[in-house]
Amino acid sequence: MQPELEKLGQHDERVEISYLEQSLHCTPQKMTPFVQQEVDRAAQYASQVILACGLCSNGTVGVTVRQQGLIVPRCHDCMAFFLGSPAAHEHAVKAHIGTYYLPPGWISTRMDPLSIIEDKYTPRVGRELAIWSMKEELKHYSRIVLVDTGIMELGALRHRAMENANFFNKEYEEIKSSLDYFRRLLWGPRTRDNFILLEAGETIEQSMFLGKNVAAKTEEKNVYGARNDKSRT
Repeated sequence: MQPELEKLGQHDERVEISYLEQSLHCTPQKMTPFVQQEVDRAAQYASQVILACGLCSNGTVGVTVRQQGLIVPRCHDCMAFFLGSPAAHEHAVKAHIGTYYLPPGWISTRMDPLSIIEDKYTPRVGRELAIWSMKEELKHYSRIVLVDTGIMELGALRHRAMENANFFNKEYEEIKSSLDYFRRLLWGPRTRDNFILLEAGETIEQSMFLGKNVAAKTEEKNVYGARNDKSRT
């Protein structure tokens, strides 16, 4: 998400963004302490703290909210950011089962399947077993979709995405994404159907990411608007 967040927040001095290693998603049981550390650090001076990640395989469960409160996307998967909202992601999953999305940031940082084989799997288990393992991981996917966020030049990224599709014998498509969810994350409005709005002393729980339709019906009017003071994402 770095290219998208940097593009949207680059001219707003109220927004300061810090990042965690993407590899933490591979070990979500170890992720919570790192997220808590960043929340605590930001809470020392920021007027509002925002997480740019959702449930993430329970990687955020257990994080305790500090005095500023905490805004958390009500989503299980980061693709909700790129597709415009959790509802849009849910619709896309139902409409096209078996889609492997490749945002530009994943390809540019070599987190596409072929690069994972080359950089991570092959050094550990050898190329033959590495290829077999990745094919097993992708066997339930029927297509690979390059997500065009409009932020990065697609030339080399498109070539690499197509390489992945051809190598694993998947259909290849491109979609134009929306940055609307990124914008609402940074500046609002933030309704409870799309975001979890936590108060000081609360702790992130898995159940908070469930039953969003109920939350939307009962608390749709409870909206966090954009603030004029400094925020920390």
